[in-house]
Amino acid sequence: MTGVEHGLPAIAAMFAAARAKQRAAFLPYFPIGYPSYAESLDAITTLAELGADGFEIGVPFSDPLADGPVIQAATQTALSNGITVRRCLDAVRELRL
Repeated sequence: MTGVEHGLPAIAAMFAAARAKQRAAFLPYFPIGYPSYAESLDAITTLAELGADGFEIGVPFSDPLADGPVIQAATQTALSNGITVRRCLDAVRELRL
């Protein structure tokens, strides 16, 4: 055990910490595989080091109708880079500290 909370307890603790500081939690959205797999992991790691509270990890799929044009383009790039659900799960595993 690392002593690091995961899952719902970690999410609740994150929001509680932000609330205690009377600020909104910062949770950037980042699609895995854009602009490349390695660059997306580097960007997420950098954002975490700069103080992001958490992340919404984007899993690319072939028909992103509900997303706007910027996320659609990022999704297409990620898919062209061979990103799959398995690869996204691998990314989450790699990013856990």
